Amino acid sequence: MKKTVVIGASHSGQMVASEIKRFDPDHEVVLIEKEKNVPFIASGINLVLKNKIHDLSDAIAPLVDLDKIGVKSFFGYEVVEINWDKKTIRYTNGKGLQEEDYTNLVLATGSKQYLPRQYMNVKNIYSYKSFSESLDVLKVLENANTIAISGTGYVGVELGEVLTQLNKQVSIIGPTKNLIQEYYDQEISDCIKHKFTNYGTSLFLENQIMDINEENNRLNLQLLEGSVACDVLIMANNSRPNSELYWNGLRISQDKTVEVNQYLQTNQPQVYAIGDLIALPNLLTKNKTRLSLITEARQTARIAALNIVGKKTVMPKQLNISTTQLFGLYFGSVGLTKEKLEQSNIAYKTIRVGNLSSFEKIRISLHVDFKDRIVGVQIVSEKNIQTLLDLLEIVIRSGWKMEELYSNNTSFFPMSPSFTSVLHEAAACYLAQIREE
Repeated sequence: MKKTVVIGASHSGQMVASEIKRFDPDHEVVLIEKEKNVPFIASGINLVLKNKIHDLSDAIAPLVDLDKIGVKSFFGYEVVEINWDKKTIRYTNGKGLQEEDYTNLVLATGSKQYLPRQYMNVKNIYSYKSFSESLDVLKVLENANTIAISGTGYVGVELGEVLTQLNKQVSIIGPTKNLIQEYYDQEISDCIKHKFTNYGTSLFLENQIMDINEENNRLNLQLLEGSVACDVLIMANNSRPNSELYWNGLRISQDKTVEVNQYLQTNQPQVYAIGDLIALPNLLTKNKTRLSLITEARQTARIAALNIVGKKTVMPKQLNISTTQLFGLYFGSVGLTKEKLEQSNIAYKTIRVGNLSSFEKIRISLHVDFKDRIVGVQIVSEKNIQTLLDLLEIVIRSGWKMEELYSNNTSFFPMSPSFTSVLHEAAACYLAQIREE
């Protein structure tokens, strides 16, 4: 009987285990995870503070009943050794070593936020991703009044928005010019900045922390430009793959991701890596991009499962698709931002349609390349846009031209707004513009 051992039971680990059993019920699957509360939604703190959930434990979302489908699980156990030649792993819960052999090994240990070494022993500096880390940080945030956040990506901005709404005094610090710059153009960043400043949040962009001093149980942050005094500092900008265990046996990239081929296999036979551990070529730029979202982790798990059960499947190239809700508005992006288009020397035109006061309550910007294909989308809406983003991801991945988008038929229901009508309008505007040119 074939046997797969999965190291790591967060979103990708549990997904690959359950999918292997789905396709091959007789396949033996062993799942080993050092945390006891997984898979944990890392934004669980925000959900508690927003009263979306009552307790942080509600942010633990098992995909399936592992026992019911026959997955042998070890929670609270850490893998300490891998013998690549003998195909064995050793793991412990602190009370002695156990050993498992394997036919296939899946590495799904994800990533974590790291504190800079010089600040590890400084009080009131925190980072979080796991349930146990988040539990500690939640208690601290509830009692703090002035909070500094180092990081302008999703983690920092979403936490900053929640704390701002709770009337905390918040400062957000980061080296980028724009907020959530990885996914959004300056127009959306400016919209989010405006919301923050209206609530009195201090933004220290294109800036960084140079030194930290402790005084009277508070922190004084010396910045490249200026300073910030705070009760608590949250480090939300230093995420790295948990790949240390594999450095002696696998090919590791400079950013500490594990190198894999198109089937998600490493350089070791029958060893796969998935989720936050890896980087994949981008569909539009061909440059490798480290994966960081739950949806991407689960996608890699599905592909790895297919390959393990013998259904040889190539991992699709990476395409950004992302959404968030801030200050009552939904923001979303698919494909490339203007900045990335320009960095990749991709010529494009931008078409903007819609507004938040329209029937559809949506504003869309489409970036279109010289072959009339959509290569990037930016959306602001008062309504949930997740289904629209999924549709646009398919449109971009399929290489549709604007003529096809304009000509495509859609469903209709009286008095029910449709996002696709806005896409038709965008395509029409683009076709009219190039006809004039």
